[in-house]
Amino acid sequence: MLQATHPLNTTTASFTGNILDQVRYNCWANTTLVNFLRTKSPELLETNVASSYPSIKATLLHMWDCQDWWMANMRNEKPGFAWSEGYNGTLEDILTGIVENSEELVNYVENLPPSQLNDTCLVAIPFTGDFLIPRFEMMQQVVMHSTYHRGQAVTIGRQLGFTDAPNTDLMWYLLLVKNK
Repeated sequence: MLQATHPLNTTTASFTGNILDQVRYNCWANTTLVNFLRTKSPELLETNVASSYPSIKATLLHMWDCQDWWMANMRNEKPGFAWSEGYNGTLEDILTGIVENSEELVNYVENLPPSQLNDTCLVAIPFTGDFLIPRFEMMQQVVMHSTYHRGQAVTIGRQLGFTDAPNTDLMWYLLLVKNK
């Protein structure tokens, strides 16, 4: 088993605030994307295109699945991998699920004592190994992974003719949304 990184001083208010900003941003960005996608034809959101995930629906399901998996690891629940395989839920279930899961992450971080941000959790990553990973790094992984796939969903949307995707950049959030 490998120690993923070195500990940081996670008890400082600025560090804790930064992690909170990141998970709140993730929730806002996922909600913003979902609200935008709800204005589009469900058939288009399920249309296959050339991409690593074949549709917007499949991309969002992957985002939700991974976010939920990392959250379970943060809680030391030892989750199975890829619960979404064979998933038969509706598009609306996925849209609602990713937003609710993002809200759950915010609530989890808001209620986690700052000293526990640096606590390591044993994470068994399929095809990679077993690692001790600090919670704050798992939180950052969730945010970065979701950012990547939000971009992918927007790119798939461009292939489907969507030209009005919302801005979900972090700096947009920090400067124009966070303090409203």
